[in-house]
Amino acid sequence: MINKHIIIARGGEQRSKLESYFQAIGAKTVSFPILKVTELQLTDDDLKKMMKGHRLIFLNPTSMDIFFRQMAEKQHSFKHPIQIEYVSGKSRKLLEQMGIPCMPARYGKASAILLGHDQQKRNHYSDDDQLLITHKLAVDEQYLQEMRILLKKDSWNTVVFPNKLAVDFFIKYWHVLKLGDFNKISFAAVGNMVKAYAMEQGFSELDENIQALLHTDEWKSSM
Repeated sequence: MINKHIIIARGGEQRSKLESYFQAIGAKTVSFPILKVTELQLTDDDLKKMMKGHRLIFLNPTSMDIFFRQMAEKQHSFKHPIQIEYVSGKSRKLLEQMGIPCMPARYGKASAILLGHDQQKRNHYSDDDQLLITHKLAVDEQYLQEMRILLKKDSWNTVVFPNKLAVDFFIKYWHVLKLGDFNKISFAAVGNMVKAYAMEQGFSELDENIQALLHTDEWKSSM
């Protein structure tokens, strides 16, 4: 990976383990774009609705953190619904640390309350999903010009997409910064669904070496 320049596309506000992993094996990396969070207040009606539901699904760790913190601030006792579900491995670990029984989010017929951000693509885990917004996710504009200089200065070989939203944010702000044709960059993706989505959006040159590394899952243990 020496002299390899890799863009880690952001689909969330948290730094990805992908960046640490590729740096550790010798690549130069940059996260793009840099995102920030604006927390929203869940109303009492929102909290009551969640407590009455059959399933509560956390779409990301930030939503989970906001939910439990606001519950504590409002001094609500937490009696979890029949089923607590998560999408990411980080969410699972946090729930387990709190001693809360949980399981991976699954498709099903029972109604579900989903907690996510305002850019969240709807995950249809039931016929009548109700998505409650815990925070707004947007690009941190103070870093845009700095990113433009950095991305134009060096030759970046490959962009890595951890999720579908990362594809959307990358394309949008690549155009905003007028960095040229994004589909000339090779790409790799975490999971077949994300890879297929990137190709639907116009990416065509798969970086086979990077993709093979992603399939090993070694990056997930990076600190």
